[in-house]
Amino acid sequence: MMRIAISCGDPNGIGLEVVLKTLAHPEVRSMAQFYLFCSPQVMAYHRKALDMGDIPYSQVAPGESLSGGRIGLVDPWNREVRVDFGQLTEESGQAALDSLAAACDAVAAGQVDALVTAPLSKANIPSSSETPFTGHTGYLGQRFQAKPLMVMAAEGMRVALATEHMALNAVAPALTREVLTQKLDAFEKALTLDFGVQRPRIAVLSINPHAGDGGAMGREEIDVLTPWIESMKERGSLVTGPFPSDGFFGKAAHRQVDGVLSMYHDQGLIPFKILHFESGVNNTCGLPFVRTSPDHGVGLDIAGKDQADAQSFTAAVFQAIDRLRLHRDHDELTANILPKFEKNRPSDS
Repeated sequence: MMRIAISCGDPNGIGLEVVLKTLAHPEVRSMAQFYLFCSPQVMAYHRKALDMGDIPYSQVAPGESLSGGRIGLVDPWNREVRVDFGQLTEESGQAALDSLAAACDAVAAGQVDALVTAPLSKANIPSSSETPFTGHTGYLGQRFQAKPLMVMAAEGMRVALATEHMALNAVAPALTREVLTQKLDAFEKALTLDFGVQRPRIAVLSINPHAGDGGAMGREEIDVLTPWIESMKERGSLVTGPFPSDGFFGKAAHRQVDGVLSMYHDQGLIPFKILHFESGVNNTCGLPFVRTSPDHGVGLDIAGKDQADAQSFTAAVFQAIDRLRLHRDHDELTANILPKFEKNRPSDS
């Protein structure tokens, strides 16, 4: 059975609420073995605040066998963690980071197959100028020495980001042909491996309003994007653009392609969240394992009030399971069968 690690996010936010609401369903727990990186005390505090019934659990080591519809509870702290709903504290930030780090340890050790992360806030995660914390995607890329791609996905819509958590005035200089090609390569691979799309069609959004309007509002489309797109077509990629994002999404043109490559964070995430805020999922592709998360933040204003909608987190669990199945199908199809054939081949004697 699939083994899925869940980091608890900031314990003062809504992360554990959406996790527990998802795992409260026996049919969800039957789909995989889930390992929640949280202490029994903190989980109990949230359950009591939400007036939730019991969720059967066992305190286990990561990957240890589970039975009876139980979840595995893995304490990443071994200390008391105080819960103060709605507050970003140094303690809750450290707890969120420790939960994520312990879940990553389990992934690295091969004890689990996938990671679903509950939301945390970058504002109170321990960070420094030497080791800045820019979010889950950047952290996972550094931790696993990968070049991850953020792909927001919901039914009928997949949006990848060419740049992520970056100041707007730094976007255009960052979008070199090399970066664009690396992002497109990663997106094509993700659409095939993680979403089962063969020969994906990808639309590229512009950087400037009205795609620069012939150079009147910037030359990036003329000097960089258009010639780069033409070179990608010549190599065989099914890529079109650059499209002004307002008209593109206003006409629902995203329904005519398999994926949309957005140049910067808000350009892609605003339309995505308007259309799919309740059910959207943040996928980190390009890692050596599957990672998903809900498309919302810590929700401090509603923390502890039983007002958080768990649909996005539940969808993140389902997408992680779907991606794992596709990965396993791909591994079986591309496996080298020669050793097995040689072993089973009849002897010539």
